Amino acid sequence: MSTLIKNINFRIAVTYGLGVMAAMTVSEAVTELGNIAKEFHPDDPSKIGWVMSLPSLMVALGALLAGFFVDRFGDRRVLFTGALVIIVGDLFVMSAPSFEVLLIARAFTGIGYVMTAVAAVTLLMRITSGKQRTMAMALWSTFVPASFILPFLSAGLSAHFGSWRAAFTGHTLVTVILLLLAFISLPKRTEQDKTTISRTRGLASVLRSPLPYLLGLSFGADAFLQTGVIASLAHYLSDRYDVSQMAVSHLNVFAMICNTVGCLLVGFMLNRGVRAVAIGITGTVLMGLAALALYAMPIGFSASIAASWIFMLASGLLVGMWAMLPVVAPSRESTGATSGLVTQITLVGVFLGPPMFFKAQAMGSMSELTLIIVLALVLCMSALPIWLRSHQAKPAVAADNPEQPFAGDSLASRSNG
Repeated sequence: MSTLIKNINFRIAVTYGLGVMAAMTVSEAVTELGNIAKEFHPDDPSKIGWVMSLPSLMVALGALLAGFFVDRFGDRRVLFTGALVIIVGDLFVMSAPSFEVLLIARAFTGIGYVMTAVAAVTLLMRITSGKQRTMAMALWSTFVPASFILPFLSAGLSAHFGSWRAAFTGHTLVTVILLLLAFISLPKRTEQDKTTISRTRGLASVLRSPLPYLLGLSFGADAFLQTGVIASLAHYLSDRYDVSQMAVSHLNVFAMICNTVGCLLVGFMLNRGVRAVAIGITGTVLMGLAALALYAMPIGFSASIAASWIFMLASGLLVGMWAMLPVVAPSRESTGATSGLVTQITLVGVFLGPPMFFKAQAMGSMSELTLIIVLALVLCMSALPIWLRSHQAKPAVAADNPEQPFAGDSLASRSNG
């Protein structure tokens, strides 16, 4: 047992698992919204959407602040605190006597989401190095699609137990188990880590550096397209080809698997010498071709599903560029703030995608939707300077060896002056 908990792959798996549980604070509600609405009967039917989106809202508002706390107090401590907040939030959700209390509990859970997610990615960068870090970051980029796959696969369990609360109960139990494993396996910061230079100065350096903004803008544009397509696809294909929305939703599970595969491919390709610029441009072009085929051509239902899978695979090639995060961090002590800023910008795209896609489809103007897609694809290319220059950066090193240079030092210094 002692050997297992000290194994780096085990530590990566536990940290990744907590990240998936954090993202599931959003997706765990997806399959239960109808049952929640039946129990509480909100006065405005549109309010039921907040049950799902409130945790994401907390991430969009608080990721940068969470990153500062990670740099100030340590990734391990913030990770554990965030997981505890998620557990308590789930318990409040399950015992909520009214819809208003349920919404407050969901917002509280979102605080745990943002703390856990930002701390987890920072901890992964601290405990890994070199090619292992590249694969760990590629794996990390799959935590959101993985969080959607699990609720879709387990959707029938809550119906079996007769209550939507069963989904939240299962989420709580898994989070508790992972938190216990994290407590006994994840290493604390070294004394050298604790005595690094001013955490406030680290935050300031992130805010001054253009590279985190460029990477975040690229992720945000990709998230805009990804969430817009996946949220509106069932409605769009149902109207266009007269098919069941439920059938499309089931097929979306395979779309998210394709997205996960795309993310992991990035790590494999980077470790085998494929340049980031080739991966990024390929992903952007494939996304564009698949999206235009999906929305601008009468290709039929089966071909549309295939196009959506290609689109999500290509989107994964851009999401997998989380492997570039150590490159854009100005310094070792600012990795938490960097991941927080990038996460915060990304979540803006998550929020804007679904409503804009639904609005464009409701207006019946495919030309407007096509223009939106093209503009988002252009923004995906905002990370081009990072893709072009990332191969020049020095290999990433673990933070527990402070004598070696940080991966992003040389690149960040060139971009800042």
